[in-house]
Amino acid sequence: MTRINQIGLGLRTYGQAISFIFKNKLAWTFLVPLGLSLLMLIGGQALVTDFIDYLKEIVLDWIKLDTTGFLSKFISGLLEVVIRVISFLVFAYLSGYIIIVLMSPVLAYLSEKTEQIITGKTYDFSLKQLIKDIFRGILLALRNLLLETFFIILMFFISFIPVIGWFGTVVLFLISSYFYGFSFIDYNNERQKMNIRESVSIVRKYRWMAISNGSVFSFFLLIPLCGAFVSTFAAIVSTVAATIAIHQTNAYTSDID
Repeated sequence: MTRINQIGLGLRTYGQAISFIFKNKLAWTFLVPLGLSLLMLIGGQALVTDFIDYLKEIVLDWIKLDTTGFLSKFISGLLEVVIRVISFLVFAYLSGYIIIVLMSPVLAYLSEKTEQIITGKTYDFSLKQLIKDIFRGILLALRNLLLETFFIILMFFISFIPVIGWFGTVVLFLISSYFYGFSFIDYNNERQKMNIRESVSIVRKYRWMAISNGSVFSFFLLIPLCGAFVSTFAAIVSTVAATIAIHQTNAYTSDID
């Protein structure tokens, strides 16, 4: 399969996935992102606020300032702004993997259900297997996050090279897309009893399909302010699309490179 064919397959199956979800009465899974988004909003705000209050108390106690004075109020305000900005930037960077990790149970279920409908192959429910799938999804997400961070640091230094550095943003987008697509495809590889190394081999073989699949999720993450909210819905479609795409490649009937 050529690069163009893989890219086309990865994008084309998004339309098929949306139709598939509604046709097979899986639209109820879109309720999960609503609950998750509310949880991240309330939980994240509470966590940041508690941390800010704790940090203010430590700093003001350390510099021995009157908590009612102008200087202490200024420092408190400055700390709050800095921490909230840093928290926003950290969340913006990690939000894709946070979403994948938190949604692992429903994504694993969706991938399996999609395969059952496509192939007719049924899987007996196993709580042990479900937990195993969830932990594998989390482990893989953390692995991909570390690798992506390495490439981001590498591209930071490469960006100082004239001309070559201009393409840094595009390269980073493609790298993120690859790792997100990897996560969505791996639910299928797990059911084929592949270990991580074998899964890596399959995804590398269909790397451009993985990139095009993950690019949609990556794109939604880039939307200002509401990217994290919208991408929770995209994760559901991405998982179904990845399952449809990988089965259309007949990847599991051919040798692993």
